[in-house]
Amino acid sequence: MSTPHSAPSRAEPNRVTLAAIGATACMAADLVHELIGHGIAAWLAGDRILSVSTVALQTAHPNRLVSAAGTCANVGVGILFLMLSHRSRRLTSRGYFMWIFAAFNLLNVGYLVASAILGSGDWANVIAGLEPAWQWRGLLGLAGIPLYVVACRWLACAMGEFVTRGDLASLDRRLVWPAYVAGGVVLTAAACLNPIGPSLILISGVGASFGLNAGLLWVPNFLPEFVLATAQTQRAGIRPTPWSAAWLIVALGSSALFIAVLGPGIRF
Repeated sequence: MSTPHSAPSRAEPNRVTLAAIGATACMAADLVHELIGHGIAAWLAGDRILSVSTVALQTAHPNRLVSAAGTCANVGVGILFLMLSHRSRRLTSRGYFMWIFAAFNLLNVGYLVASAILGSGDWANVIAGLEPAWQWRGLLGLAGIPLYVVACRWLACAMGEFVTRGDLASLDRRLVWPAYVAGGVVLTAAACLNPIGPSLILISGVGASFGLNAGLLWVPNFLPEFVLATAQTQRAGIRPTPWSAAWLIVALGSSALFIAVLGPGIRF
């Protein structure tokens, strides 16, 4: 007796949980940039820190090393957490956090392109005074574009492993857009309170969140062909990132502190 072949089921993640994890990861990546990157570099250089907020760490003197350290810290932490996500046997909430946290960190390499186009920001400070200026800005852009593409490919390959293991039926934008939107909203809301100037709402709020992280929405397009072939023939094994009240509480609590305390900044 034969039975009809049923289509592979697709495990749907809980979007509220994805958003909560994404907001938490995006705030953490911003702290890596400002505190671990700029902060430690300023301390090592003996440059007095004047203030820190979600959009900037201000020091007493301009310093190329301090300016470059933010993105460098993001890349280092991003690589570390991408490696840790490889060790996850299943796509649990913790595994998703490690992956999306790695994503928000690695995609900060887009800052090179943004500084090249706008002529402002960390990497514009790194090349300030170097001549000819247009040539250095061009080099920044030429370096940033392939680095950004490589970051997207790494992220796709890492998540593709969960597809081949059967945790996901496929990797599509439904897995990334809740985290992308939630992270962008929190960073933009905090930037609205920044103590430096309203222009940073767009540059370091909207631009640094929705802009730099836009590649996250294109990560599914970088899946290797063998992963796509596997996704068409297998059934998803578990339901990834189910509803989690704990993640929602963590996200709401940390967002409140992030916006209320670091939004207007802390002066030293």
